[in-house]
Amino acid sequence: MDIQTILVFLLAILTVNLIAVGVYVVLVLKEFRETVKKANQVLDNVHEVTDAVATPITSLAGIIAGVTESVRAVKAISSLIDGSGKEES
Repeated sequence: MDIQTILVFLLAILTVNLIAVGVYVVLVLKEFRETVKKANQVLDNVHEVTDAVATPITSLAGIIAGVTESVRAVKAISSLIDGSGKEES
């Protein structure tokens, strides 16, 4: 066999090998794209759930803050009334 025949044979093997690797890369990228889409859907669902949980908690925190301020106001008013009652005696 002369060298030219060997080189053509090696070139053919390398070409087939590169085509197989290219097809494999395309399949992997396609699967990766599907995985990213699924991960995006999961993140969207997580965002919806956290919003659904955060809204009532925020409302509850506002109610608690309102009650706390009301208690402070009542204490302040009662201390003013107690203070003015002691001065009159």
